[in-house]
Amino acid sequence: MSDNGHHVGGYRVLREIETDSLGVIYEAEHPRLHRKVALRTIGASVARDVSFSRRFLLELRSYVALEHPAIPRLYELAYDGECPYLVTEMIDGQTLDAVLGAGVRYEPLGVIGLLRPIASALDYAHSRATIHRDVKPANILLANDGRTLLTGFGLGTVASFNTGPGAGGPVAPDYVAPERLVGREVDGRTDVYSLAAVVFEAVTGSRPFSSKSWIETLSRRLYEPPPSVRDVVPELPAAFATVLQQAMDRDPGRRPTSAGELLNRLEAALTGRGADPETGHRKGLRALTGWLVRRSSARRNR
Repeated sequence: MSDNGHHVGGYRVLREIETDSLGVIYEAEHPRLHRKVALRTIGASVARDVSFSRRFLLELRSYVALEHPAIPRLYELAYDGECPYLVTEMIDGQTLDAVLGAGVRYEPLGVIGLLRPIASALDYAHSRATIHRDVKPANILLANDGRTLLTGFGLGTVASFNTGPGAGGPVAPDYVAPERLVGREVDGRTDVYSLAAVVFEAVTGSRPFSSKSWIETLSRRLYEPPPSVRDVVPELPAAFATVLQQAMDRDPGRRPTSAGELLNRLEAALTGRGADPETGHRKGLRALTGWLVRRSSARRNR
């Protein structure tokens, strides 16, 4: 949908990208840099919530300080009237969510390699006391220039849960750690849990606690032990399944202490030797890129 002529702050809106429960995300043009940017607006009804505004600003302050190659740059946080908006660099590509699908399985080492930059971004953020809180495939961007980036920083605390079919809540209950559901304090191990859930889906083609209803999904996450990938893909190594189950344990103390440690242990379980993060990312990206090219070619030939 075109939005030419519409302005937010000093930015000219080019098109609407997405609408969710917080507001709208646009592709816009930076007035001084004359480059495309991603502009997220926060709806008036949400912005009027005082508690929301405080949490939002606290989250964004920590985001402003982050400088990492796998985290999109934040250019500006400002207000258009009473409604806040934030502007980040615009990166062409598609989300991991668009690539994953029911029953679609990816080679585990390729998945680990692909997610190396995401783990690095998380560990960097955690070292600066910033927790993402909403790691999910929709926030993992596969850029056309070959990078893998983690988006959604600054929104994990303030986002509401999706309350059923058709609702627009941006936090996905399929990936959220149990401690978040009961309002406990969180740390980096909350993001480790979510990253493990993403790995589970990528290698099995199904989400770890997938159920018929949102309430059932949350209930299973709170009261059932984490499932094993071997229940879906029996040929996966037992050690690999064990590491993933530990990373999705209801007790954060039993999880790997960092995202990098999680991927290292998963890779060691598959190969029996130490991890090679850089080589792994290149291989993972090539494997997934090959699949995307084949899918794109198939679509053109229809």
